[in-house]
Amino acid sequence: MTELGESLIQERIEKGIKEGKSELLIKVLLKKFKKLPNGYKEKIKSLPEETLEIIATDIFDLNSIEELEQYF
Repeated sequence: MTELGESLIQERIEKGIKEGKSELLIKVLLKKFKKLPNGYKEKIKSLPEETLEIIATDIFDLNSIEELEQYF
């Protein structure tokens, strides 16, 4: 496989991993808080992977969904 082909595959894999992390985080937030305000799903999906991981680590410290604003 060419270097370009390998690069494209790697980009797809990384994008899929990020999308999976954001979808899982949304599900966990919904489980904890029962609902998300309008626009939060899209905001979460647009966050960098590092921020998604920070939120996932901090989720047990969040007392309200509004506290999620600090990550946007």
